[in-house]
Formats: sequence, C-alpha cells, structure tokens
Amino acid sequence: MKIKKHIASIIILITLIITSIGTYLCYPFINQAIQKSNFESRDISDYMSSYLIEYSYASDFLLKESQDPSASIYDYYQSSQDETNADYYYDFQSAVEDKVNELHQKEDIFFHITDHQSQKQFSNTNDPISQISQNKDLQDKYQWYMQIEFDNKGVPKVTHTNDEHINIYSLESLFSYNTTFYDDYSQEDITIRYQPLQNITITLAVSDQLHMTSQIGSYLMNISRSQLYLYSLPYIFTAIVVCCIVTLCIPMKYLEQSRFLSFVMRIKFAFLAIIWGTLAIMMYAGTAIMIAGTIQDQFQYIYQQFAIEAIGPYLTPAINIAYYFIFYLLFIILAYFIKYLFHKGIKKYFWENTCLGWLITHGHQIMNKVIDFDLDDSLNKTVLKIVLFNLLIIAGCSIFFVFGIFFAVIYSIIIFILIRKKFQDIQNDYHTLLKATQQLSNGHFDVQINQDIGIFNPLKDEFVHIKDGFEKAVKEEVKSQRMKTELISNVSHDLKTPLTSIITYVDLLKNNNLSSDDRQHYLDILERNSLRLKNLIEDLFEVSKANSGDVKLNLVDIDIISLIKQSQLECQDNLDEKSLSMKWNSSQDKMMCHLDSSKTYRIFENLFMNISKYALPHTRVYIDIHDHDDHVEIIFKNISEEEMTFNENEIVERFVQGDKSRNTHGSGLGLAIVKSFTELQGGQFKVELDGDLFKTIVIFPKCS
Repeated sequence: MKIKKHIASIIILITLIITSIGTYLCYPFINQAIQKSNFESRDISDYMSSYLIEYSYASDFLLKESQDPSASIYDYYQSSQDETNADYYYDFQSAVEDKVNELHQKEDIFFHITDHQSQKQFSNTNDPISQISQNKDLQDKYQWYMQIEFDNKGVPKVTHTNDEHINIYSLESLFSYNTTFYDDYSQEDITIRYQPLQNITITLAVSDQLHMTSQIGSYLMNISRSQLYLYSLPYIFTAIVVCCIVTLCIPMKYLEQSRFLSFVMRIKFAFLAIIWGTLAIMMYAGTAIMIAGTIQDQFQYIYQQFAIEAIGPYLTPAINIAYYFIFYLLFIILAYFIKYLFHKGIKKYFWENTCLGWLITHGHQIMNKVIDFDLDDSLNKTVLKIVLFNLLIIAGCSIFFVFGIFFAVIYSIIIFILIRKKFQDIQNDYHTLLKATQQLSNGHFDVQINQDIGIFNPLKDEFVHIKDGFEKAVKEEVKSQRMKTELISNVSHDLKTPLTSIITYVDLLKNNNLSSDDRQHYLDILERNSLRLKNLIEDLFEVSKANSGDVKLNLVDIDIISLIKQSQLECQDNLDEKSLSMKWNSSQDKMMCHLDSSKTYRIFENLFMNISKYALPHTRVYIDIHDHDDHVEIIFKNISEEEMTFNENEIVERFVQGDKSRNTHGSGLGLAIVKSFTELQGGQFKVELDGDLFKTIVIFPKCS
C-alpha cells in the first residue's frame, strides 16, 4: 500500500537520475563536435607562427636561466635598446616573459634547445624531442613539431616540420630581428631591433592532448556560448522530452499523492510562473557554464581554493548530475501542471489558483480587513496599516509607468466605493447603538443588541454590562424600598404592641376598686412590657450604630471556646426550659482570637437566645468548632420548631422573624446584630437551611 502511495515519486526520481546521468555522459560527444568545428576553422601552425619569435627567445632565456638562476629577461635583451623607444622594448620583453611562464607550466608546448658554442642543452620534457623527425613514436605523441637552427649570424633555418602548408621562407623572414610600430604620439613609424639568436637549435612540439586552460588550448578550443548551446541542445531536449512523457503517462491518482507536486500546485499561478520561468532560464543559461567548466576542467581551480582538489574527479560529476536533476525537475513540474490544469478544469483553476481569481473572490474581505479598525487598538497601528496597504498598491501601479495612471484611477474608484459603504455601515451601527441607549434611558431594560455593530462591538459589550447594572440597581432599590416599608411596619408593630399594652393597663390601674392581687398582676405586666420595649429600643439603636460603623472596638486576645461556654451558661435557664441538650465538637480546648470581648459575647448570647426561642423542644443542639490555619469556624446547628419558609439571606435583616405572624417574643434584631458585630470585627456570618435543620456559621480570623 505504501509503495502505491509513493509510486509516482519513485518513477519520477528514477527518471530524473537517469536523464541527469545520461546528460553528463554525453559531454564527450559535445566536446568532439566542438573540437571538430574549431579545428576546421583554426590551425596550430597559425598560432605557433604568430608567436614563433617569442617562443624562440623564451627557450633561449630558459637555457640561460638554467646556467644563471639570477638571470632577467630585461637584462639580456636590451643591447640594441634605444632609450627613446624604451616602452616598445619593454612590451617585447613582457611578451617573452609570458611565453617563459607558459613553457614553465609544461602543459601543451614543449621545447628542447642546444647551444652549439657551449654544448649546453635544456628542455622542459624528458622526451628526446630533438630527434622527433626520426622517431615515429614521438610523432604519434605530438601532433605538431618544428626545429629551427640559428647560425653564428642569427640566420634561421627550418630543418624539419611535418606541416607541408608552412611557408619556410616566410618563417625565416620573421627573424629580421626588427619590428616597425606606428607611434600615435609622434605620428611616425618606429622600428626597434632585437638582439639576434645565434649558434642555437630550438625544437618546439605541441602535445596530442591539449589542456583547455592553456593558451594554445584556449585558442584552438575557443568554445563560445552559442556552440555549447548548439551542440548540447539535442541531448538536453531529449532528456526534457523523456521527463515530460514519463510524467504525462503516470495516472493522475498517483501524481496527486506526491506531496511535493501538491505543494507546488498550491502556489498561485503568477508566482509559480515567475519562479518557474526565472529558474528555467537561469539554469538553461547555466548549462553552458557547467559543460564548459567540466570539459575545460575549470572547476579544478575552484577546488584548489578550498583544498579539495583530491575529490575533484568525484565532485564534478556529482555537481553536474545534481544540477541537471533540478533542471529537469522543472519540466516535470511543467508537465504535471499541464495535466493538473486539464484534470481540474481551466475555469476552476482560474478561480482557485490564480491571483486574479483569488482577488476577485476575496478582494472585498481583504479590503474590509484593511479599512476595518477597532477603536480599542492603537491609532498609529490602524493608520499605519492603511498607509502601508496604499503604498503597496501605488508602488504596484507605478511599475506599469503610463498605464499606471489607468490602474490608479480604477483603484481610486474601488477605494471610494468601499470607503463609502464602510462609512454607511458605521453610520447604521451608530444609530443602532444610539437607539438602544435611548430605550435604556427610558427604563426599557429588556432591550438587546443582537446584531453585529462593527467597530462599536466593544461598546455593545459594555452596553450589556450597563443594562445589567441598571437593572440590578433598580431591583436593589425596589428591594430596599420594600425592606424599608417592611422595617417601618415591623418596627411600628413591635413598638405598638407593648406600648398599647402599657397604656391599657395604666388605665386599668386607675380603677380604685381593684383588688391588691389584680393590681399586682397589672404591675407585673406593665414591668414586662416596659422592659421589652426598652430592650427593643436598645437593640434597634445598637444594630443601627453597628451598621453605620459608629462603634468603638476594644480588641484583645480572647479564648473563643471559653467565651462560648460562658454565653451558654448565661442562657442555660432558657435552654433548659425546652430541654435542649448541647453537643460540643472541638479539636482543641483553647483557641485565641483578637476580638472585642463584649461584642463577641453578645454574638454568642444572641445565637443561644435564638436557639432557645425557635428550637424544637427535647432535641440536641450541636456546636462544632473548627480550627483552620488563619481562621476559626463556629457552627451552631439545631432543629427548628416551626417550618422554615423564609429566605436564608433575608432572615439576617433587621426586624425579620421566622414567624411571619410575629407572635413570638423575638424582635427580629438578634441575627442582624450577630451579622453586624461579626462583620465589624472582620469576620463572616451566614445562615444555611437544610429541611428543618437551622445552621448558623460564624467565622473569625485567628491571632497573628
């Protein structure tokens, strides 16, 4: 299954390797064609005849240098020098020096020189080329040779050559030892004379295999770019055709599984065409450089710079094969593109894979993103985004020179239409938000903004918060007014009841016919109601002061467990009346808190009194004390005598009683005082209801 998935990639890879290696192996055929063409137009004799004087003097100098290593060309050949024509003599000496360096390299031209006077000999080869005219093997090794003998007067004689086309007499006339130049400065012909060569025989021979980097090799093998393209084109074109045919023959279902080809096809056509065209042109132009560099062994000089000439014979083929691998891969992509185009459809490809189609379908969204902005964002960032986008468009229009004006006009029209529409949308969104705000200001809290209002969306979120805040504030105000009404009603009821009783019994006491027992009974009732009225008024003042914060606290370190037990003992008589048994649960015997002892005592006293009033008789009351790292939690739990129909949050408000008929002895201020005094000391107080289980929780911070 995996092989089928990658079969297209494997076939393409094998094809690229075969065609790349095949192209490299065709280099010898390209070289032969170029050599045949150049040999037909250029001749060795022409080159050697042109530089025969320089090679002769260079051979003579090398003989002298072998005897005297400190010899200098500029010292030997100036006996006939005229100071007036020094520059021309210098040019001649430089030309001889150039040939000396060439003969030193021992690449293609070899010499042998014999001094008949001193019988000294010198050569740059181990072959006896002075005997080449009689040695058939040497003649096969060297494709051209010549032997020149100079007598004691410097007259040359060409004794041997294998080239019948050479005019011996014209060669001998070269050694007149003078040259005439036209001087542009003096506008006269100037003749300079060289020091003659005497009593020597020089043999020159050209190797059968020429180095393309040598001077004579470059002359005979002067490869032009046009020749490289001309003679390499059939081989490269054949490889391209093979790659394209193989790609077109592979079924599309296998080609589509190639990740590389799929990635390439996702590139927009304009960018793909630019990249493909640029690479194809550059790499085809580079084929001439690769072929010339390989044939003429020019890469060796690059390897020498990095000291890797030892791996040159392996590196050069690898570079060529890799180069053609990439080059032919471009045509694999081209063939797949053609197949992909017909497989997908030109119309569909245009809309999905071309820049123009993409701009048509997504241009409106892009423009909206450019001109859209968020009022919460930095103004500089928004302005910079719009300016940079316009800069890119203007730069793009300027590329088309005169036609850029036409594109700029079209762009301006599009910008006008889009900006006009954008401002209309902003205006509509503004009116939507304004209308909702007006409705909210008129007290319509059910107003909602469900639609998208663009740049005002952050304000829409804040509008929802404001609406919720107003609605909550109104509800709190209504609740506060209701509680104030209930407070006044409850206070009036709780004050009116004992006060009415007091007035009634005072009137009854005015009767002189009352018995002593009745009078005493009436006085007891008056005393009880007056004390109740006094306690009610005191509690009211106390809770009011606590809520206003006008209470001075005397904070000391107290043992919270001992204080609870003391409060229980003070209320024990009331607890015993209902036969309530206390169950303590504490992990420690002592817990210290920094509190006001009197206010804290009042908290626990009120809780015990509340239990004695409303707990079911003959039940157990649980007191759990939990010691935490930074606070102490005290929990009172009892079973309610009556069904609890009140709200656990409202029960701690002032003058709120669990008994709605208010027939009990409570004032509705006990839990309110507990809550106020607890919070005043940095604690927390809450009530929890679970069926008939009434639970009060007091939390105090521990001592530091």
